[in-house]
Amino acid sequence: MTNDETIMKECIRLAAKGRGFVSPNPLVGSVIIKDNKIIGKGFHKKYGEAHAEVNAVIDAEKNGYSVKGASIYVNLEPCAHHGKTPSCAELIAVNKFREAVIGMQDPYREVNGRGIEILKNAGIKIKTGVLENECRELNRFFVKFVTRKLPYVTLKIAQSIDGKIALNNFESKYITGGASGKIVHRLRSEYDAVLIGRNTALRDDPSLDVRNVKGRNPLRIVIDRRNNLPEALKIFSDNTNDRSFVIADKSSGLKKSPKNLLQLKSENNRFRIKDILKLLYKFNLNSILVEGGSDLFSQFLSENLFDDIYLFIAPKVIGRGLSAFDGMEINTLNDSVMLETEKVIRADNDILIKYKKCSQA
Repeated sequence: MTNDETIMKECIRLAAKGRGFVSPNPLVGSVIIKDNKIIGKGFHKKYGEAHAEVNAVIDAEKNGYSVKGASIYVNLEPCAHHGKTPSCAELIAVNKFREAVIGMQDPYREVNGRGIEILKNAGIKIKTGVLENECRELNRFFVKFVTRKLPYVTLKIAQSIDGKIALNNFESKYITGGASGKIVHRLRSEYDAVLIGRNTALRDDPSLDVRNVKGRNPLRIVIDRRNNLPEALKIFSDNTNDRSFVIADKSSGLKKSPKNLLQLKSENNRFRIKDILKLLYKFNLNSILVEGGSDLFSQFLSENLFDDIYLFIAPKVIGRGLSAFDGMEINTLNDSVMLETEKVIRADNDILIKYKKCSQA
C-alpha cells in the first residue's frame, strides 16, 4: 500500500465507528497530517453532530498543532452545503490546508463535486480516488439511498444444511448457534431497521433487538396488513416498544398507536415491496435487514429488490420443512436468480456465506 492508502485505510477504520449512529448521513473519518506526522483524527459520531473533518481539526488543535499547511485525508468528499452543520469544504478552505486527499466523490446532489470545487478555488491541492472501492463499500447504504432513493436491503437467512429455515410445524428457534447469533446482533446494530412479516412475528415472537454485542437497537417493523397482531408480542410490549412500527393497509383500523402505524394501500390483499421501500425511504431509513419469513424473502428475490444476502448454514439435517424461498417458483433454470459469492466465514460450527446480487441483475 502507498502512504496515502495506509492513511485512507485509517480514515475508513475511524468512519466505521459511526455505524448505526449517523444514518441517513454517510460514514466519514478524517486524518490530518503535518510534517509526516498525524496531528489529528476524527469521525462523524452521531447524526446532527459535528462531521469528521471538524472533529479532526478540533483534535489537532487540542493536541497543540496548527492545521495551516497540513494535509487532510477523508474517505468522502467534504460537504459543500449547510445543513445541520456548516460546510466542511469551507472549513478546510478557511483553515488554509495545503492538500486534501479524498477517497471518493460524494454522489449526493447537494455535494457531488461542489466540495472539491470549493477546495480547488481556495488553492488547495486535491487528490481523489484513493481506495475508492473500499470507500464506496463502506458507504454502500448511503450511496444507494441518495442515488436510487431507496434503502439498502439485506436478506438475513438462517437454515439447515439441507436448506430448511423451519420445521413443518414452523419451529425455527434456533437453527444456528451462538456465534451466528452474535453476528446477527452486530448486523442489527448497524442497520436502521429490521423488517419481518406477520407470520414470523406471530410464530417466533422475536425480540429483534441487540443483546449479544454492544450497540444500539434498530427500529422494528412488521408487515401486518390487517393490523391485528396481538399486543402481547415482545416487539409491542417490551421497554423499547416505541421503536416498533406496523405497516398496515390504509383501510385497517387504528388498533396500534397512530405514531407507530405506517399505512399503505394494498393490491390483491398484499403490499408491493417497492411501495414498502419507498415508504421507508420517506422516513429516512437507508438500510433494512429483512429477517423473515419465507414469503417475504421470496417477494424481495422475485422482484429483484434486494442488495445482498447473509446466509447462515448450520450443520443440521432437518428433512421436510420450510425453505427460505418457498414462495417463489420458476419454470426454467434460465430464470434462476444468480448471486455472486462475496465472502465465506466460519462461525464456530456454522458457516456464513455473504452473497451479493450479480452486477448484471
